[in-house]
Amino acid sequence: MSADDGVRLDSAKTWIEYGDSFRNFGQAFLAVGSGITAFVGGSIIALGETAVNFYATIIDAFAQGGGDFIAAFTSAPANFIGSSFNSAAAELQSAPWNELGPFLPLLAAIIGIGVVAVVTWYLDRRDSDVPGTGIDIPIIGNDEDGDFTDEQ
Repeated sequence: MSADDGVRLDSAKTWIEYGDSFRNFGQAFLAVGSGITAFVGGSIIALGETAVNFYATIIDAFAQGGGDFIAAFTSAPANFIGSSFNSAAAELQSAPWNELGPFLPLLAAIIGIGVVAVVTWYLDRRDSDVPGTGIDIPIIGNDEDGDFTDEQ
């Protein structure tokens, strides 16, 4: 130890005693400093969450709207065809149709294939694969109707 260590120690003690003369200075400094730190950190996190939530809300709206759009244009025609099959099946059980006997399943199959053929023909003429939209799924090939004037 050198001779200056005693002087430095006395000087440090003087500052410590001077700091102790302020009552609860350390606690007040920590309380204010931690409050400011919490405010700054919370502000940064809030701004980040706001930016992320903004884009997530937009994406969610497009996803939900797209799902509703697809459901509106695909489930309604499918429900119509399904209900027509159900009503046809109910009518085929009436007395005049029962006279056909073993030919009734064959007639029902012909009617079902006819309905599907009419819907397919309609979609083929429109060059689309989904009723009510212009969506074209390339592997289905409904754009190959023989009319090349409307093709790119």
